[in-house]
Amino acid sequence: HSPLKKRVLESELQPEAIVPPGTCFELEGAQDQDEGDYGIQGYRITDGDMRKLFKVEIRNNGGGMLSFDLILQAFDGGLPPKTGQLQVHITVLDENDNQPAIKQDSDVFRDFEIDGDTGIISTAVVLDRERTNKYEFAAATLTGEVIKVIIEVKDVNDHSPAFPVKTIQLNVSELSPPGTCFELEGAQDQDEGDYGIQGYRITDGDMRKRFKVEIRNSGGGMFSFDLILQARLDREITSFYSFTIEAFDGGLPPKTGQLQVHITVLDENDNQPVFNQTEYHAVVLENTPLMTPVCQVFATDPDLGSHGWVTYKINRRQSDPNEFFVIDSSSGIISVNKFLDYENQSFFELVVTAWDSGIQPESSSTFVSIKVLDVNDNHPNISILFLNEPGAPEVSEGARPGDYVARIAVSDPDLGDVKKIDVHLQGGDGMFSLKSTDDFLYVLCVDGPLDREVKDVYELTVTARDFGSPPLSSKTTFQVQVTDLNDNPPVFDQNIYEESIPEDVREGTALFRVKATDRDLGGDSGIIYSIMQPEQEQLLNIDATSGLITTAAGLDHERETELRFLVVAIDGGSPSLSSTATVTIHVVDVNDNKPIFKQQFYNVTVKEHTAVGTCILQVTATDADDAEFGSVQYSLYDGFSSKDDHPYFHINSVTGEICVSQDIDHEAGLVTFDLTIKAEDQDGLSSQTFVHINVEDVNDNAPVFSPEKYVTSVSIHAQPGTELLSIFASDRDSGNNGKITYELLPGDSASLFTVDQSTGSLFLNASLSQLRSSSVKLSVSAQDRGGMSAVYPANITVNILQSDQPPALFQKAHYTFSIAEDAPVGSSVGLVQAVTPANSVELVSYIISSGDPQRLFSIDSQSGIITTGQPLDHESLSYVILNIQFHTGTLPIYSSAQVNISITDVNDNPPVFQKTSEHITISHNTPPGTPIFIAHAHDADSGLNGRIHYMLRPESHLFSIHPRIGTLMLNGDVSGDSSQRYELNVIAEDEGHPSLSSTLRLAIEMDSLGSVEDTLAFETLVYQVEIGESAPKDTRMIQVRAYGTRSQHGGTPGKAPPIITYSLKALSGVPPFRIHPETGWMFVSQSLDYETEPIYRFSVCAKAQNGKTEATATVVVTVQDENDNAPVFSRDVYFFSLQEGPYPHGMIGTVKAKDRDSRNNGVLSYILLSEGKYFRINPRTGEIINTVALDREEQAQHVLRVMATDQGRPRLNTTTTVHILVTDVNDNPPQFTHLPATKELNVQVIIILFLENTSNTKYNCRFYLN
Repeated sequence: HSPLKKRVLESELQPEAIVPPGTCFELEGAQDQDEGDYGIQGYRITDGDMRKLFKVEIRNNGGGMLSFDLILQAFDGGLPPKTGQLQVHITVLDENDNQPAIKQDSDVFRDFEIDGDTGIISTAVVLDRERTNKYEFAAATLTGEVIKVIIEVKDVNDHSPAFPVKTIQLNVSELSPPGTCFELEGAQDQDEGDYGIQGYRITDGDMRKRFKVEIRNSGGGMFSFDLILQARLDREITSFYSFTIEAFDGGLPPKTGQLQVHITVLDENDNQPVFNQTEYHAVVLENTPLMTPVCQVFATDPDLGSHGWVTYKINRRQSDPNEFFVIDSSSGIISVNKFLDYENQSFFELVVTAWDSGIQPESSSTFVSIKVLDVNDNHPNISILFLNEPGAPEVSEGARPGDYVARIAVSDPDLGDVKKIDVHLQGGDGMFSLKSTDDFLYVLCVDGPLDREVKDVYELTVTARDFGSPPLSSKTTFQVQVTDLNDNPPVFDQNIYEESIPEDVREGTALFRVKATDRDLGGDSGIIYSIMQPEQEQLLNIDATSGLITTAAGLDHERETELRFLVVAIDGGSPSLSSTATVTIHVVDVNDNKPIFKQQFYNVTVKEHTAVGTCILQVTATDADDAEFGSVQYSLYDGFSSKDDHPYFHINSVTGEICVSQDIDHEAGLVTFDLTIKAEDQDGLSSQTFVHINVEDVNDNAPVFSPEKYVTSVSIHAQPGTELLSIFASDRDSGNNGKITYELLPGDSASLFTVDQSTGSLFLNASLSQLRSSSVKLSVSAQDRGGMSAVYPANITVNILQSDQPPALFQKAHYTFSIAEDAPVGSSVGLVQAVTPANSVELVSYIISSGDPQRLFSIDSQSGIITTGQPLDHESLSYVILNIQFHTGTLPIYSSAQVNISITDVNDNPPVFQKTSEHITISHNTPPGTPIFIAHAHDADSGLNGRIHYMLRPESHLFSIHPRIGTLMLNGDVSGDSSQRYELNVIAEDEGHPSLSSTLRLAIEMDSLGSVEDTLAFETLVYQVEIGESAPKDTRMIQVRAYGTRSQHGGTPGKAPPIITYSLKALSGVPPFRIHPETGWMFVSQSLDYETEPIYRFSVCAKAQNGKTEATATVVVTVQDENDNAPVFSRDVYFFSLQEGPYPHGMIGTVKAKDRDSRNNGVLSYILLSEGKYFRINPRTGEIINTVALDREEQAQHVLRVMATDQGRPRLNTTTTVHILVTDVNDNPPQFTHLPATKELNVQVIIILFLENTSNTKYNCRFYLN
């Protein structure tokens, strides 16, 4: 690179400076991009210094000033060197070192003269300041002294102001606001100072003072001015202005210059159309044909062009929404558009709006009133209003002549004479007449005596005719019903009724019917029967409508042999009429009492292995009959007949004691028994009770180790706490009797080890470093919590490895596997593996040392894979513990592992009933709600596979079965003869997949004798009640009641004993309920919460005063969910974004809410509260769907409010906010907002405004001229 000059340097000496040799001028150096030797090495003047001063070239610049042009060269150290040059221009300034001298051609010699003797200087010509305003020259005296002379020429007002142009044309909008400024170019005046321009003024032409001028300083002594608009312009008043602006100077008198200004006022749409009338009126007949002109409106607009072009419209929002009239938009003619009807609307007031055609149109409105004239086109109207209270067309037969029956109103929508109406009545056989109160209102009156028995209906016709031309008429026909009066009392068909009834008729039995008749009609003839003696109503009921007499309670010949009372028949008249009849009922004695157990259900517990012959329970039944009918025999009952061959129990037929007849072993699966006990009198009447026996486990099994021998190995260097193996013992007993505790028995070196009492895991307790033997023998005992110990302890051999080499051990001390009971033989169960030392080459051989006497499993000796060797059965054996050992070559066994294998249940056993069919007998008057049978099936499977639920097939409205307990309930009335029979299928189905089931065929026969009465039993075995979770404390829920026998308590059958106390017994926990000990009413005692506990089960107990008689029942309280939880959104605010585009996006996101309530209270629906134009929401899923294409330039962000509401009552809801950001795409070209179509030449366009509807900076615009 060559050195480069940066600029030409010009240096100027100061005027007073005398430059001595050696003066230094500091110049800016050249630049060279090279470095080192190739950089700049020095400077030299190459030419231009002719006199060896600067090596300069001298030239005369005039005026005695000298300048020098130097060329300064810089060179670097290259070979050859590269150079750069800088041109330096130096100007030498003048000093006063020469005598004055005047050039002969100067203006001074032309314009002035000097007197050589006197030295007086005088003008030689007329001076002109505008040409030369100052003279400077030197004059020499006679003595040779040089004097500097300065002559300044003073100005006089010899020039007038002058504008650049004589006339200017301006266009001004009439909407320009006052203060609008028009910048005008000012005038010029060659004079200065006071003789220059002093101001501007409008001299003529602006008579209304719409404009003024203001002067502004343009700088440099120049003044321009602005033309200011002082008031608003109105083109419609003055469309053109012409006036003169005058510029004046400060002379006396002043000189002036004129500028003629012509202003054209441009039209704007600033005037509304104006109607030629403030209101228009028209008249039209109601039968005027369509499109007939009615009137014409006219409006004008003083604006020009489209601003003054007027169109017309009827404002439908304010008038004539049904479009009975139309208007021609151009002419303003209003015509009939729909058929008119004076009767519907007789007057129209239209609002007509006139619009001009401006870009922003102006409008004005006027009213057009149109009156519709009537013609006779309507028939008279007849309206009948019956004057009795229900408004029915009827009249009492007791009405007197002149009584009003109905009011008849006639009307005619037409006007004038046509509204006069002639009205007359036809029919009625002279019993009715019309009376007129005015021309349009008539009254229908009774005109003769009425008798319903002679005629009960009259048909009348009313005719109305107007006086139009031609006349129009109407008529209406109606019937008047003559109503009855209560003038006849009821009459019985006989005065005395007498019947004989056996005492064993059940409650509700129909005995006979009394009958009375009444000749009156309607409510007057309606008869109500009742028994006059209140004491008889406890035993007998009479149907108030039919007169049927039925039993209200059981009859008892021993208490009352005859019932005598009066029956009253009362009609429905007001006042009512009545009559009576005498009724006598003879009660005939029968054997009507069956034995009744003190309890309907017994629950007893017996220990297993109870001695044979031990009596565990005594059931007692009593019979209210006397003599041989009251003797009771007890037996075990299977539903068909009495049995005495139960395998484990028998009953004493006289005393009712139930005793053990065979040894019972709990471990053999004999856990519960359900017995049916029958009590029968000598005449064959019987009843049953149910006994549930729980077999209680006793500790009759000692723990048994499986296996009994264990072998393991441990390094002598093992740390205390190291787990060696686990031992296992099992106990067939249940509960605490089957819970085992392990104990390490004393022995040599036993203190070095410890065993976990609960798990049986063996741990190292101390260091083995001092142990000298190579193995340790240990014994562990097992004892259950009932105190029984294992007969044989577990023997453990622990081999002590002396070397540092780690022993060969199983990867784990315990392995746990499971396999389904239906797995085929050879199925893989699991893999056990031993870890040998790294340098060991011995092969490992696995064996099952103990725990599988039936050889159900086998192990591959090389791989350690355990497989099934026999078919498995979960019900026979559900758990197997194997002891696995391995050998390495010829060395002894070093380690063992315990493998626990669970044989999981599959649903391979259906529920099984003890019998496939059962037969029971119940009384035909057994009350609904009585439990009559308990179905019980057993399923050998476990878990859900063994869980049973019961159902009836076919379903019956008469019977129901508890799905879990199996209690069969009587739901309805089973009245009928003694041979009536019902057959049901009781289905027991497990909950496996697939489920298995079995069927019990149940035959139910009705016994016609007697009724069941419990000594002390609840109405039902199970009370079910539902209550809302918001029920407050002390809410009354349900009343439970227990009943006693009449023989024991001396009371009425079916009534409670004198004193029964009730109490609650919790099955688990404390239920939030209480019971009144005397009334049996249950109440809420604590707050309920469905979400915490939806169902409560507990027992209710009833105990008689003597303390010997008691009963229990189960109460199931279902807490009903209430809508007490509002939905909750997963987020408070949701954010989504999507691009704008020509098509909708569809689903853009989902909002989710949850509700803790159940059923409809927890079913949610979503509602969009805003933005229905662009988005909608799926009410079930909460998906937000974009349905209309989005444009970011129209709306860049959408904010939605979404509500989630549940279906409860009342509904609860919550809201969330959804923000949707619309992102930009380049979909809009730039648009100029305003660009004039033409412009004068040489006029500067200052600013071009544009809009570009895209916000992203990457879409910035570029401009170019086309």
